[in-house]
Amino acid sequence: MKKYFLIPIIVSLLFTVSCDDQLERFPVDSLVEETAYQSVNDLEAGLRGAINSINRGGGQASLLAFNSIFTDNARLGGDNGGQQLNLLNQILNSQTGDQGTWGDRYNAINNFNRVLAGASTITPSAADTDRYNNVLAQCYAFRAYLHHDLLTYYAEDLLNPSSLGVFYQNTVSTSDLPARQTVGEVLTEIENDLTLAASLMPSSSTDKNYATLDFITFLRARVALYSGDYNTAITNANTLISSYSLANQTQYAAMFNGDTDTTEVIFKFDNVQGNNASIAFNWIFTGTGGNFIEMSTELFNAFAIGDVRRSVAVDPSSDPGANPPVLTIGKYPAGADTNYINDYKAMRLSEMYLIRAEAHARKAAPDFAAAAADVNAIRTARFGSAQTTATYTSLNQAIADIKDERRLELCFEGFRYLDIKRYRNILNEGIERDAFDCQGGVPCSLPVSSEKFTFPIPQTEINANPNMVQNSGY
Repeated sequence: MKKYFLIPIIVSLLFTVSCDDQLERFPVDSLVEETAYQSVNDLEAGLRGAINSINRGGGQASLLAFNSIFTDNARLGGDNGGQQLNLLNQILNSQTGDQGTWGDRYNAINNFNRVLAGASTITPSAADTDRYNNVLAQCYAFRAYLHHDLLTYYAEDLLNPSSLGVFYQNTVSTSDLPARQTVGEVLTEIENDLTLAASLMPSSSTDKNYATLDFITFLRARVALYSGDYNTAITNANTLISSYSLANQTQYAAMFNGDTDTTEVIFKFDNVQGNNASIAFNWIFTGTGGNFIEMSTELFNAFAIGDVRRSVAVDPSSDPGANPPVLTIGKYPAGADTNYINDYKAMRLSEMYLIRAEAHARKAAPDFAAAAADVNAIRTARFGSAQTTATYTSLNQAIADIKDERRLELCFEGFRYLDIKRYRNILNEGIERDAFDCQGGVPCSLPVSSEKFTFPIPQTEINANPNMVQNSGY
């Protein structure tokens, strides 16, 4: 009899979970892999449900909130009645490991594994082969994506392949007692899944709401950068930069205000009213527009006049001159068509420029001029006119400038915490909030050495699983 369900399982429209108390017997109409998936149409429906589970409720939106509020990009809002105070006070939830990320990610991974298990029982017709292969490719690609998410939050040192990573779940989880694999082992599993995905992905798979060959190239670049394989990061970034264009000012504004432009979008989660949670609900009472979390004054002051990112990130209802200033986060606006249910642009070309810039600066033989040129390409696009290219003479100088640019370009998109974590040992900087942004007892800083730059493994997992090892400091 199964005793533990350590990695929770989402019950979708197409399948239910077995019950050992009934001796593994199922009614004739019970939906399990063998009966739920009887056609490629069924598999495609299961795939859509699995993708939706990544972005539902406490998933992707919570990570965006965490990266913004826990760090120096947000402060207490004028209408706050106790919302998000744990994040502002930099308190991690050791029971859920934080934001429920452990359970959310493994839930979603398990959903993709269930689709793969169902697919193994189906032999597609010749006419359905491409669709069938696409389902498999999607599952492998998203499984890699989700495991890399887990790795970035729960591994203590992504640059050390021997350090503890996470458990790579590549089968349907029922009663496993998994042990953590090393970072190197998880990276190998990620690449194996991406190789499988690339080999199966039909060339006709170009929908930006799903994984594509460009999605795979993008993820490879991000994984390589975070793990210190800088030449591979550059190679993959080059491929995408040669195939896409940075959005101009008009396109950039339309990309976030109404989701009407995807010029530089490589992958996005398609949010649908009533099916996915809005992103803005993490800081705004979406019914009234009141702010319980606002943009930090430090971030607001970092935006220059003429930079289109300022007008996109700062809602027009803001009043910077008020006392205290009102700085409403506007990157995911209400709009006539969106009602705060904005698509989340998980992969944009500008990140490729920033990845390539950082890789050029950090590789064994640094190319600081190339790094500065990539940063300037983004600035020129966002200001709508040629900008002066910086001159870097050291790694610290380059990384400090890249960090600042990533803050402006990717604010409220789920990167700030991860960036500070990755750069803290180069710059000897943790989280430092402006004095105005940490009033009311909110911490003004988090030291470089804090264990909070790595999420705790959920205590429920530690208690139930004798093979699971907790991160240091918890």
